[in-house]
Amino acid sequence: MDQKASDKSRLRQVQTTDLTESRLNDDFVYWLKKNGSNYLLVVLLVACGVLAWNYYNRQQVAKSAGAWTELSTASESRMPEPLEQVAKDHAEIPQVAMMALIAAGDLRLGQIQRGELSPAVGTTPAVPLDEAARKIAQEAADDNYAKAAKIAEQLGGGNRDHIAPVLFSSLFGRAAVAESRGDFDASKKYLEEVSTIAGGKWPSIADVAKTRLTGLVALAKPIAVPAAADIPVKTTVAPPATSTGSDDLFNSIIKEQQTGEQGGTTPAPVVPPAPTPGG
Repeated sequence: MDQKASDKSRLRQVQTTDLTESRLNDDFVYWLKKNGSNYLLVVLLVACGVLAWNYYNRQQVAKSAGAWTELSTASESRMPEPLEQVAKDHAEIPQVAMMALIAAGDLRLGQIQRGELSPAVGTTPAVPLDEAARKIAQEAADDNYAKAAKIAEQLGGGNRDHIAPVLFSSLFGRAAVAESRGDFDASKKYLEEVSTIAGGKWPSIADVAKTRLTGLVALAKPIAVPAAADIPVKTTVAPPATSTGSDDLFNSIIKEQQTGEQGGTTPAPVVPPAPTPGG
């Protein structure tokens, strides 16, 4: 009797379990039909986002590599215009833009210092830098240095220690351009800013700035030009007069030689007169 009751009890448990599992399966199927498409869409969107992000990163890497290649090619030309174009075309890559602008500014400054728009190459002569081209080069060089510093400031987020090398190049360049214009006050301001940024962290840079400031003070002093009345006049000593007698004797010898050549006879040698006593 007890065995039968136990079997019935187990049968009821199995039936209850089967009903519960069936109900759970039905609920899961119903939930899947109702919400499955939404969750599947979310999964697909996440997967697409990951793929898009990876594609974007690959494109950025390729674009960055292309920008650096263009910078290298423009640098080999040794002309500022290609470098300025690289900085313009790749403004979204600040590292490339900064380096291109600094290099272009240095080349412009070199033109100003040499007085040549382009150096001699082989048999091609150098192109001289006239006054109008000199002013254009000064404006372009200063603009390149200023733009490079501005990009560096934005990239550094106000922390000048991280962008100090770019700022040093920019400020030294702008100081040289101002000096070429004769604007010693502006040049002094840029050099003092270099000294301030360098401080004790870059003592060698600070020393260079101080040395240039010392030289700038000497250049800024006007050179006094003396008046014409204060300039000493060099006395010219006239050469001694030639003796007339010597000239007559020389002319006589030449004349006799010419006469002998025309007559075909050799002239007798001329015997100079004996010196007189006391003479």
